[in-house]
Amino acid sequence: MKKIIVPVDFSDISSHALDFAIDFNKIVKGEIILLHVLELPSYSFSVMGEMDLDHPDQLLNAKFIEGAHNRLVEWSERVQEAGQEVKIRMKHGHPYEKMAKEIVEEKANWIVIGSHGASGLSEIFLGSNAERVIRYSECPVITVKGPAKIADMKNIVFASDLSEDQNWVAYRAKDVQEMLGLNMHIVKVKTPHNFLSEDAVQDQLKAFASRNHFENTTLNSIEGDYPDEGIVEFAEKVGSGLIIIGTHGKTGLAHIFGGSRAEDLANRSTIPVLTFKMPFD
Repeated sequence: MKKIIVPVDFSDISSHALDFAIDFNKIVKGEIILLHVLELPSYSFSVMGEMDLDHPDQLLNAKFIEGAHNRLVEWSERVQEAGQEVKIRMKHGHPYEKMAKEIVEEKANWIVIGSHGASGLSEIFLGSNAERVIRYSECPVITVKGPAKIADMKNIVFASDLSEDQNWVAYRAKDVQEMLGLNMHIVKVKTPHNFLSEDAVQDQLKAFASRNHFENTTLNSIEGDYPDEGIVEFAEKVGSGLIIIGTHGKTGLAHIFGGSRAEDLANRSTIPVLTFKMPFD
């Protein structure tokens, strides 16, 4: 059975992510795993995982844990009401580390995570942690910022640099297109740093579509100062319900198109973004 992990912090953003996961799971027909990570002081737990409830701080934490568990149960009822299978997981520790461990242990097939798409104090649980999940997760990640219903979607935008290593992403983008029954728009952004003539870009687009056997797909080139800005502007223009992009999951000098662009895009876009990590350097 396919597994969809949904990290939640009980914010409106993570509520939208859960709604989208339920909607998406109507098609996937898998199991949703609701995950909440508690960040509590280390003294809250003994080495046996028990708490000294005579200590005021630990009593407060015990009630906090109980409250979080009750919220998870309430949110899981939304999944059950949709006739879907659900499990709840509550962990203690660093949010990203616990999310990453859960993803591996559960052998997740999909992750649906909310993101505030901001920096600073508003990035509590879901901001920078969502970016790290996008960069390092081996399974596809769908980033959600607000209400989004698959039934309302008509178009997908697949953003690519059209290189050979993007063929792997193209294969999966086609699977998603078929699964959701949406129109596909392939787009390449011409920036001042990679500017090519329109004829050259059109040749690249046609070659990319041909070798990956795309059909009923529009081929588009647009100009933009930065790829993520251009992609979002184009997606909004065509009324896309989903943006697909590949990521190398790299850091440092190799963090060029796939890595930083995917994270920047997910951070900027109000449209759900689906990222696939390519399984090679």
